[in-house]
Amino acid sequence: MKNGLHWFSAEVLGTFLLVLFGCGSVATSVAMGAPAGLFQVAIVWGLGLSLAIALTGPHSGAHLNPAITIAFAVWTDFPKSRIPGYIVAQFIGAFLAAVVVYLLFGPAIRVFETSHQLVRGLPGSEASAMIFGEYFPNPGGAA
Repeated sequence: MKNGLHWFSAEVLGTFLLVLFGCGSVATSVAMGAPAGLFQVAIVWGLGLSLAIALTGPHSGAHLNPAITIAFAVWTDFPKSRIPGYIVAQFIGAFLAAVVVYLLFGPAIRVFETSHQLVRGLPGSEASAMIFGEYFPNPGGAA
C-alpha cells in the first residue's frame, strides 16, 4: 500500500496539470485573442487530462476531482478515510495551477479587460472571469 504522501502528491500534480492545461488554453483563447474555439480548447483540456491520468493514475487512481473521489467512495471500496486528503490535494493542485495561469496571463488579462472596458465584479466582467470558471457560451443556443 502506498503511503499518504505518495497519493497526496500524485493528486496535487494531476489536478495541477489538468487545471494548468485547461485554464491555460482558455486564457490563450480569451486574453491573448488566439483564434481558438470550443473545439481547440476542448482538445487541450483533453490532452491535459490524458497527461494527468497517465502520470498519476498508477499512484493515486487519478481522481483529479472531488466529485470523482466521492463517487469512488460511494460505489467502490475506496477508503473513506482518504476522502478529505484527496479533496485537499485536489484543491491545492487546482489553486496552484490557477496561480500559475494568472502569473503567466495576468498582463494579457488586464489588457483584455481594459480594451473591452471591463470592470471586475460588474456585468460583462464574466468575459475575463471565464478563464478560471470554465464555460463557453452555447454557440447554438440563446444567450
